[in-house]
Amino acid sequence: MKKLFPVLLITFFISCNSSNVTQAEFHENEIVSMVYMKSNEKSSIEIDKFSDYYQSRIKELEPNVLSWKFFRSQNGNIILLERYKNEAAIFNHIDNVSEGNPMEDDFTGFIDHFIIDSIEYYGSTSQDFKTTIESFGFPVRYKDLISGFTK
Repeated sequence: MKKLFPVLLITFFISCNSSNVTQAEFHENEIVSMVYMKSNEKSSIEIDKFSDYYQSRIKELEPNVLSWKFFRSQNGNIILLERYKNEAAIFNHIDNVSEGNPMEDDFTGFIDHFIIDSIEYYGSTSQDFKTTIESFGFPVRYKDLISGFTK
């Protein structure tokens, strides 16, 4: 019996370190974006269908996007919640939707479906980031991180 306990203990520790057990990955530099929008004269069905399509393209093409969700508020406005692994992931998204890149036509569809009222960014952002974002002409607010974690 005394020999069985060490074998069980070793088996337990090996199973805890197996590839079936995933550990949370922390995202120290995560940036969350809230995009406040309204429909650009599209029906709820058109908005729902396009939103589903667009989020699937983001999921397919942008591995450093942690979350991309469209919400409808009680007054019918749309809120887009975006979570990016870091600032570089947002620059990658901007590149993807730019002229000549994989999501150029998708972004044209995005602008056809939504009117952006304002954007809020939550997290630490560089001046280069702010300059780039502000060049698009949308009202933007920044909320600097005080403390916290994401896993």
